[in-house]
Amino acid sequence: MATDREWADAYLAQARADLEGGDAIGGIEPSTFAMLLQMVFEKLAKAALVRQGAVSLAWARGNHAAASRMVKAMRLQQGLLAPMGSTKNWHDVLWAIEALDQAHPQIAANGRPQLEYPWESRSGAIRWPARDLPIAATFGNPGSNLGARVLRFARLLSRQLDPIFPQPRQSSLTQHRARSSRSEDGATLSRSS
Repeated sequence: MATDREWADAYLAQARADLEGGDAIGGIEPSTFAMLLQMVFEKLAKAALVRQGAVSLAWARGNHAAASRMVKAMRLQQGLLAPMGSTKNWHDVLWAIEALDQAHPQIAANGRPQLEYPWESRSGAIRWPARDLPIAATFGNPGSNLGARVLRFARLLSRQLDPIFPQPRQSSLTQHRARSSRSEDGATLSRSS
């Protein structure tokens, strides 16, 4: 059975792959760029929160509000972003991350703008992300550099995740038990004897 650390590492690896996709799309299609950035931050947050033991793996696998939880931690713990500057340097980016998180289809309430899919507004009009998603419109605005700043923050965070969200140290006894309970191929050994 995979460890939480292996899951966290996989979330981080996929976040980096999604980031490459977002980097390639950039301003070409702002709504797709927004969707990819939401996926990047959700996976970065899950990697950080799982590796620190702040959430269970079950929570991470079944919840889409991880990025907002990570941003809340960044705002509450002022020194957390020290490797990347302060929260004051990234205030607009943190707002954008929360806006992306709130636009996830499983989080956005009925009638609210969302990523990926069309939605029905409260007035009954059909809307869709490419035309009507406010954060995508901001990313596509030639007079705004928010999309570039969010992308830069994502790159920095993906590189600095370990110093910002270090894995708690295990006791030597816990490390020994973890090593001794796994065979060379990674399978869990039975302790029935």
